Amino acid sequence: MSTSNDYMLSSVKNALRILQAFKMDKPQKGVRELAAELGIGKSSVQRILATLASEGFVTKDIETNKYQLGVSVMELNSIVLSHHDLHQEALPIIKNLVERCNETSHLVVFSNQEIVYLSKEEGKNSTPIETHPGRHNYPHCTSSGKILLAHGDPSIVESMIQAGLTKVSANTITDPITLQNELAAIRKNGYAKSFGEYTISVNSVAAPVRDYTGKVVAAINLVGPSSRMSKQRMQHFATELIQAGRIISEKLGYSY
Repeated sequence: MSTSNDYMLSSVKNALRILQAFKMDKPQKGVRELAAELGIGKSSVQRILATLASEGFVTKDIETNKYQLGVSVMELNSIVLSHHDLHQEALPIIKNLVERCNETSHLVVFSNQEIVYLSKEEGKNSTPIETHPGRHNYPHCTSSGKILLAHGDPSIVESMIQAGLTKVSANTITDPITLQNELAAIRKNGYAKSFGEYTISVNSVAAPVRDYTGKVVAAINLVGPSSRMSKQRMQHFATELIQAGRIISEKLGYSY
């Protein structure tokens, strides 16, 4: 009986690992690719994928013969977001912010040493930004990520530094002391900026969102092309974002 339960738990764990292996930058993966990446036998991967496909969690692309996430995952995501206080409270504030500033805005949280985009709102004339809800990204080269690092557990920053700060663009901060100094300035100023640190031609500004205890649980940002995001305009956006972050925080129960 114990052996049977262990097998079932192992299968469930492997199914979850397979679902988590699909990323925004690589939405399709084949059986051999998943088996090699996760260290699971090809026959087991094939069997799990068949089960997931039967329930709509993955679908198979006939042309590429690879799998991708299915509609059932989207349905679960919609349920989570619709019941997520943070998302519900922030959405109207962010939409209003985008209408006033006419640039793309994201609501961002931290997970497993990466940032995750919970939502994305685009202005009528904003330049398309290659981000999507659910996408993961490096925190040290984005304004929203730096907000979350600045107000998060210091051990996370130390762990990232020890692992080495990935150089994503020519402007990415990879020096530990420079990053620590910038995070200290962010805590003092109440906002963060990124000047082409992820994408060389894109700048961004971000501010924190706090829960009822005062803990920073998310960041909101404004992102746009560097040709339009001048230092003066970014400073104006910082003021707008700080105010928007405060309004969302108050809706979550925090009192300034």
